[in-house]
Amino acid sequence: MEKDSRLRRRSGGRRIASHRARRRPRRSPLAGALAVAAAVTATGAVVYQASSAAFITATANPGNSFTVGALTLTDNDSDTAMFNVPGLVPGASGSACITVSWTGTVTPSAPVQLYVAAGDATDTPGSGGGGTTPYINWSVEKAAGSGIFGSGASCTGLSGTTIFGNTADTVITAGRMLSDFTAKSTYSAAGTTSVSSGWTPAAGVASTTVFRFNYRMATDTPSSAMGAVAVVKITWEARS
Repeated sequence: MEKDSRLRRRSGGRRIASHRARRRPRRSPLAGALAVAAAVTATGAVVYQASSAAFITATANPGNSFTVGALTLTDNDSDTAMFNVPGLVPGASGSACITVSWTGTVTPSAPVQLYVAAGDATDTPGSGGGGTTPYINWSVEKAAGSGIFGSGASCTGLSGTTIFGNTADTVITAGRMLSDFTAKSTYSAAGTTSVSSGWTPAAGVASTTVFRFNYRMATDTPSSAMGAVAVVKITWEARS
């Protein structure tokens, strides 16, 4: 009490604070972490705003298109057979021409091929039990030219290259008869199971080739062929 009175007198009757300083309250670690996170978030916002304002340049290549090519072969037969020959006898002969045209946009990978697809040839035996195709000498020629030869035309004056058979054959000749031609029944780039025309048209260049077909019934045809009837469908094919 005496000490307290002395203190009051020195201070003019006012009470003075104790010499010990009041401690500041300790700051929570969580509050510090939140402050740091808020600062990082604020910094990220500043960076985002800066990035979205960056310079931009671009270029483009428009109008890319892809068109499928076409292989196009046509002929001038008007859906009419080249041959319709009744009453054949040994030694009878004839010729017919047909023009095949090309207007494709893709160059074929091999020459145009000729063949008789399976099922596209029939040989009905006659009264003697024999067929017709083994006894008909058959040859095929091809020529390039501007003349248009129609189905069944005489083809006179046409000079070309023989691609099957022999126009001079008169008797049964192995490998050169109509039956041998009809045995060529499927496309082959090398012409093993088909007959190669040797004609490879070019992409985008219209062209035509004339084909002349010649027949002659062999002079040694047996009587067993009497009354027989053969029907043949010929196909031209090109592939890319």
